[in-house]
Amino acid sequence: MCGMNLAFDRQSIGPAMYFGLMGDGQPIGRYDDMWAGWCSKKICDHLGLGVKTGLPYIWHSKASDPFANLKKEYKGIFWQEEIIPFFQNFQFSENCNTVLECYLELAKGVKNKLSQLDPYFSNLADAMKTWIECWTALN
Repeated sequence: MCGMNLAFDRQSIGPAMYFGLMGDGQPIGRYDDMWAGWCSKKICDHLGLGVKTGLPYIWHSKASDPFANLKKEYKGIFWQEEIIPFFQNFQFSENCNTVLECYLELAKGVKNKLSQLDPYFSNLADAMKTWIECWTALN
């Protein structure tokens, strides 16, 4: 999922649209929108919500430095070997009936299953919980 061409129903799936920990001091870059996409798609599938994909409505053709991008992305390229199967195999419990419940359960799964890859994932799981606390307080 690309965050530059993204629309979603805030009431339906908004809590799952956390873009993850990125930026200075993080061991990975340029995966924030993909993280939100993986989480939101998994939750939508579980809750029976529809997801539409297709060509972008607005074409983005920014020239970027492939070597700078590789430096930001290289860990993610390797981590995908674990991240993608995690999302493919993750099963929500039967009592997960809301996006909030699902997102918190997903955060717990990230901490339990992905933290062995790098401490980043333990921090990410904690940030996911904090996101839900903020979402709940402000909505």
